[in-house]
Amino acid sequence: MPVTQTPAFPTTDEIVRTLVEVVPTPVVVADAAGCYVYVNPAASGFFGRPADELIGAKVIDSIVPREREEACSFLASSAVDQPGRRSMTLLGREGQEREVVLHHTALDLRGVRLLTGIIEDVTETRRVRREAVTLAQSATRLGINRSLNATLDVLAQSVVETTSALACGVYLLEKDGQLRTAGTFGLPDGYAEAIGDASRQGAPRAALRAIDARATVIEEDVIRRRLADPRFASVHSMIRNEPWSVVVSMPLIHGATAVGALNAYYPSGQRPPEIDMSFLRAMADQATSAVDYARLLRASREKVALEERQRLARDLHDSVSQAVYGIALGARSAKELLAKDPALVQEPLEYVLRLSEAALAEMRALIFELRPEALEREGLTGALKHHTAVLRVRYGIAVEESLGGEPVMSWESKEALYRIAQEALHNTGRHARATQVRLVLSQVDSQVRLEIHDNGVGFDAGSALPGHFGLNTMRERATGLGGTLDIESHPGEGTIVRAIIPANQTAR
Repeated sequence: MPVTQTPAFPTTDEIVRTLVEVVPTPVVVADAAGCYVYVNPAASGFFGRPADELIGAKVIDSIVPREREEACSFLASSAVDQPGRRSMTLLGREGQEREVVLHHTALDLRGVRLLTGIIEDVTETRRVRREAVTLAQSATRLGINRSLNATLDVLAQSVVETTSALACGVYLLEKDGQLRTAGTFGLPDGYAEAIGDASRQGAPRAALRAIDARATVIEEDVIRRRLADPRFASVHSMIRNEPWSVVVSMPLIHGATAVGALNAYYPSGQRPPEIDMSFLRAMADQATSAVDYARLLRASREKVALEERQRLARDLHDSVSQAVYGIALGARSAKELLAKDPALVQEPLEYVLRLSEAALAEMRALIFELRPEALEREGLTGALKHHTAVLRVRYGIAVEESLGGEPVMSWESKEALYRIAQEALHNTGRHARATQVRLVLSQVDSQVRLEIHDNGVGFDAGSALPGHFGLNTMRERATGLGGTLDIESHPGEGTIVRAIIPANQTAR
């Protein structure tokens, strides 16, 4: 009976050699001269070159040129003698840049010093991370007080820096059906105006097609077709040497309404990968949110402006017009007494004088409100003094000022504090029946504090705030700048209004 021989168990060397050959992770070995002496099949696939072509090639040639000098210093240092890892950018298949982490260790085989490396491709992982960061930053920017165009310019820049797009533009749909360029990055100077001219000549736009279809539109061979179309004559000289020729256009949809489109411009013959498309859709949503935020902000500012005009009209009627009426009555009384008993004229004249001073103080304060540039010229402390003067002259309230120096903060923050103080002092004069007011303005490090104390009748601060006192608006002004507004008051115990605003903050 024949004896069956058991196959010899593979040696450790054979197992390791086979394992290195079949693992999907690129493994390379270089000699002391910095040349490849071994690459496994995964490494050959990573570089897009056969193994026999890589063997003998210099490792440094696989690194992107901008990192080669630093890499040479590293390879020549003693750091490579110890196991470790290093981030770098390698030239992968077809010269594409790939972000990698190289896990390296030195070997000494039969007296020959070798450097082994395991290549971990982290390109997509880092891209996803960057996209997440960009989206978070983009969402945050919607809360920063900058113009819509500036916001969309930054958004377009984020698209180019995060994807393989070469340029980006955000276009908004106007009432006449034309597109207005609202944000760009990477497009030629003057392109926005020129493409607008072409559109008015009837030139087709990918953005308009995307808006009409409510769907993504991808146009290829764009440069050649536009150069052949006389309707695009205004942009011919600008796009002739542009490296992009694929345009991806995504509509900006708010609710059921298309408000514009986001265009990303890609190299000739290169359709964007799906990871780019997902990111572009997310950024289109961000652009839509920015447009809607700007619309709400504009409506809010118009409402505030209307309320300010109505309040100014009330103040003119309640204070200045009444003061002028009182002056007229006092002057008439003085005239009558002058004919009957000149000795009695002094009292009505003093009355006229007091009303005149009050009216003058009121007018100065109102004119200051109508000319906001005066806040920049006279500063916040000067603006507050206008209103304390009104309290003294008009209402006979004793005012203690502790204004310190002019706070170091943006004009916008100063205006917000000025409006808060204006409303609080207005309430004190009209409603609090106070005899004393203390106004404190101070800055400690990065915070500016405004406090207004009065000894008036007070109110229940824990109940719903009386809307006609403007207390909700005061709180909105403070929180809109990242600050706080606290109101302490109890019936019969006076009121304290305290606003704290970061000095380096702008409206959100």
